[in-house]
Amino acid sequence: MRKPDVAYINGKVYTMDPGFTVVSAFCTSGDRFVAAGSDDEIRALCTPKTKLVDLKGKTVLPGLIDSHLHINNTGAMKMELNIVGMQREDIIAAVGKAYEQAKPGEWIVGRGWLNDEWPDASFPSKEELDAVAPDAPVYLKRACGHAAWVNSKAFEVVRIHDDTPDPIGGEYLRKPDGTLLGVVTDQAQDPFNKAIPPYNKEQLQRIVLLAQEGFFAAGLTTVHDAGTAEEWIQAWEELYQREELKLRIYASMRVVGRPNYQELTDGSLEFFKKGLRIGMYGNRLTARSYKISGDGSLGARSAWMLEDYNDQSGHKGNGKWTDEQLYTILYEAHKAGFQIWVHAIGDAANRQCLNIYERLLQEIPNTDARLRIEHAQILSQEDIPRFKQLGVIPTHQTVFLRTDKKVADDRLGSQRIKGAYAWRTLIDQGNVVPNGTDSPVESYNPFLSMYCAVTRKDEHGEPEGGWYPEEAMTREEALRSYTTWGAYAGFEERLKGSIEPGKLADFILIDRDYMTCPAEEIKDIQVLQTVLGGETVYQKG
Repeated sequence: MRKPDVAYINGKVYTMDPGFTVVSAFCTSGDRFVAAGSDDEIRALCTPKTKLVDLKGKTVLPGLIDSHLHINNTGAMKMELNIVGMQREDIIAAVGKAYEQAKPGEWIVGRGWLNDEWPDASFPSKEELDAVAPDAPVYLKRACGHAAWVNSKAFEVVRIHDDTPDPIGGEYLRKPDGTLLGVVTDQAQDPFNKAIPPYNKEQLQRIVLLAQEGFFAAGLTTVHDAGTAEEWIQAWEELYQREELKLRIYASMRVVGRPNYQELTDGSLEFFKKGLRIGMYGNRLTARSYKISGDGSLGARSAWMLEDYNDQSGHKGNGKWTDEQLYTILYEAHKAGFQIWVHAIGDAANRQCLNIYERLLQEIPNTDARLRIEHAQILSQEDIPRFKQLGVIPTHQTVFLRTDKKVADDRLGSQRIKGAYAWRTLIDQGNVVPNGTDSPVESYNPFLSMYCAVTRKDEHGEPEGGWYPEEAMTREEALRSYTTWGAYAGFEERLKGSIEPGKLADFILIDRDYMTCPAEEIKDIQVLQTVLGGETVYQKG
């Protein structure tokens, strides 16, 4: 046994080991945990050189893992127009102010609008933006990322007009007279994404460091990036070499913004030829996954359903691939040994993904593939058992409940809702359910997400009694969804997720006891200190 450099005593330490052991002390050597136990047991391991830290009764958790977010988009929110939580008229005013400061021809780009939270929840129009930014292109992503609000100048720049047909997997929303409304969904966003100048290397580096700062303050030591471009990894590697980037990143590779199937296939093959990159820079960067999106979002009505939306007859959302196209792409990823992630919100998208996973596992058997479905949000009840049967990991974002509950019943109806947000059902049948936030879709605060998982309420305590409370997680399960289950989802359960000998010394101190504080307080928990690999990377105040 290695002699400890640092020993921490007099705390309440939730180790998250298989027995959910709670101890008062632990010790570390270098970037690893050495032992966990009573104060006396840990003191007995110390040498005269061991630094002794009194935790003064504070609660300690393993470093938290967000299993699905977007690093680049999260960091960029601090560089673009941040319109999260704003009402329609306030967004228009903010665009007007940005227009006054913009250079001629410069794009005004922002993110965060959510029409479901406006008094008038209808989708906005291009004319509202035209009034304050008549000759600058404006592109404002909806919070979910699956729709964007654009003005007439933006349509002009990308040469989209009233007669332009909808692309496969997306829509140019229209007014009753057939003219463009000013909202585009999913693949219909691609022309705009191509037209907006991309960030250069230095900007990408600033973005990831801004994101890292926020993640550490929230207690996140590992994040799973849900759709990474190769140029981002190259920018990050320079920062790792300079020891400025310390965050542990589990990258899921994909070609971003390619609407053409052949281009997507060709680009993907380049990733697969590079092979798996695991545990680089002291277990801080791993790229061994591949992600593709199968549909859109519930809020944008682009999630792909088996039956019509309950509140829009004749509309089933937007599936993005034929079965054969999706199979062809995922076959190459599976053959190359990559873990596969598929974004699937609607029950049709989830079924298509399960069918293709079943076919892949039959043709290239792998008893530990850990294939993932990201979101797994709305499931046909007959498909739920297949997650356990196939060993598919449903990665959820429990914080989605706070906003989705406002529209889900109307969109889905009383029968289909029974297979939605089914955390308890999935756990009870033996699935692990890793958790995340899809930031910047939602706040990356893990304790808000755990609060939603446990209470099935929003941050205002609504609805009383919880929204379909029978599907709630226990507190232990919600914490596992951010620790051991997240580690398992990234093939890293031997490295992280719990405070056990030999694992990476990632842990956090928080301001109250997560397991015993009133449930309503879980969302208010504050991180006092974040330690990554034995190094303090955040200290409150």
